[in-house]
Amino acid sequence: MNRILPVVFGLLLSGCTSFVIGEPYDKAIDDELNVFQKSTAEFIKSMQMNAGTAKGSYQSDEARKYYASAAASLSNLQLRADVLSSRTCPTSKALQLFASAGVDTSQAAIANAEKRVGGAADSEALDVSGNCIAIVVRGVRMAESDLEADHREASKLTPTVALLDSQEIDAAVRVALTALRAKKY
Repeated sequence: MNRILPVVFGLLLSGCTSFVIGEPYDKAIDDELNVFQKSTAEFIKSMQMNAGTAKGSYQSDEARKYYASAAASLSNLQLRADVLSSRTCPTSKALQLFASAGVDTSQAAIANAEKRVGGAADSEALDVSGNCIAIVVRGVRMAESDLEADHREASKLTPTVALLDSQEIDAAVRVALTALRAKKY
């Protein structure tokens, strides 16, 4: 009887309390990330196909409409993610793990890598405050910002730049969806 009492007490408490690791799943964020990724892939392909023409320039109506829509969509996603949870993501532990594995995550190292491949070396550091979903949505916003900066700088998306920006956005969305869906099942 003395062995059963702690188990029963534990079961009762587990029904009255909730302990959650990670952030709750939000279907609206999931859906919006998928819509964003698809519209961005279509936009990049269109700009790449029309590179060197007025239709493929940063000043084109299609580009202006896309960048305005993407900014609004990602701003809304950021708001949803920011209020998803009041927990703080343990990013310092993750960065320590990378450092112990010999990976340099400093902004200087990232800037040097970007310079070597011809990217924008003036990217600002990712804000790692708040909950984990809010942080990964910021990562998506930064990837989209890099796309816009590359397009503005060259006034067109060359095949190489289009590929790099597309891969960066896909990776950022993949990370965000993986983090979000960790609590779905």
